[in-house]
Amino acid sequence: MNPELELFLEEAFASLKQVSGQIGRVVVEPDYDAAVNAEDASALREELVAFVNSQRPPDKDLRSHDGFETPITGQFALLKKYLRRISLHSDAINGEWVEVVPPGNWI
Repeated sequence: MNPELELFLEEAFASLKQVSGQIGRVVVEPDYDAAVNAEDASALREELVAFVNSQRPPDKDLRSHDGFETPITGQFALLKKYLRRISLHSDAINGEWVEVVPPGNWI
């Protein structure tokens, strides 16, 4: 388990603003086996934006409590390296657009 990973992800995604009117927030679960490479931060942000923009989730799923969980495909290598899951939600909350949550605290 890598205790630096959550902080790395929070800092990497902190500058992201909402890129989709349909998606109010993005919840990510870290893969704690990943080794952090600070040089990945910029490309990781770009991959997350591209990933979100490539999604067309049903509104019903976005509005559900668990949101819309979608597999991370191979074209998003850095997302697969650092994240176990990505869940998209229609509702926005105060704070960052991307929330980093540990396992067991899935929102």
